[in-house]
Amino acid sequence: MADSTAAPVATTTDAPVAQAAAPANATGTAAQAAAPAAQAAPAEEPTDWKAEARKWESRAKENKTAAEKLAEIEEASKTETQKAIERAEKAEKALAERETADTLAAARAEVSKATGVPAAVLRGTTKEELEAHAAELAPLIAPPEKKGALGPYVPAEGSATSGTPGTNDWLRDAFVAGR
Repeated sequence: MADSTAAPVATTTDAPVAQAAAPANATGTAAQAAAPAAQAAPAEEPTDWKAEARKWESRAKENKTAAEKLAEIEEASKTETQKAIERAEKAEKALAERETADTLAAARAEVSKATGVPAAVLRGTTKEELEAHAAELAPLIAPPEKKGALGPYVPAEGSATSGTPGTNDWLRDAFVAGR
């Protein structure tokens, strides 16, 4: 009967592993002990990355054509019932998206009307988010203050009498005197 405490025997294929796994000797470190095993490996030639890229690109193109052929075969093998079900599911999805967009537009218009913030600047996906965003924007959007008449303001407009002698209109005075 073999003793289970006996040390395993290293074969020729286990030699590099045994050297790398061996503990460091008293004067060196584990890295130095593993260094001879790394030096014994043959040097590999540098990789031509452009050639590798072309190879993978050609494989990708082949896979694309194969995927297209598979999709055509699967589409041809579907029954009319399966095709009708897929069309119905697609239509239901589009309808649900449209209903969501309409609901959001209505909520945006309602919040805009209630807060005075333009609907075009409101962001959010729920009414609560729209209301919160409107509350943030409301102080930044102040209504224009009305100070009387709109347009340019001339303070002394209409207070001076026109056409009276003694005004500082020298051309008018020269014309009146020359008559």
